[in-house]
Amino acid sequence: MYRYSWYADFPDPDNFLFSLFHSQSPDNYANYSNPEVDRLLEQARSEGDYLKRIQLYRQAEKQIMEDAPVVNMVYYTFETLFQSYVQGIELNALGDRYIPMKKIWFDATSRVSLTTPKLP
Repeated sequence: MYRYSWYADFPDPDNFLFSLFHSQSPDNYANYSNPEVDRLLEQARSEGDYLKRIQLYRQAEKQIMEDAPVVNMVYYTFETLFQSYVQGIELNALGDRYIPMKKIWFDATSRVSLTTPKLP
């Protein structure tokens, strides 16, 4: 038994599934080996059709979950609060650093003042 954490570098299933569960991956610290999962992961990597690729990753993930080579103990969540006048926010499961800031705007018609209150 050991404790290990993994964070996404980019929003793609390959970043998790191939890295952590392909039998030949150097990051497969659980020493998980399933030839069918290896085949699905390799096929997904070479698939050009996005929807087919995602379906292959889903099949591999389903098999991995059935085999249960690891037990996930902690899931990190990102919770962010925004003022009601902040508009155009697109949240991403990968966290704050993936929010497209160029799409955010302030609603000037909001009842909330957009100026910083002066301290006494």
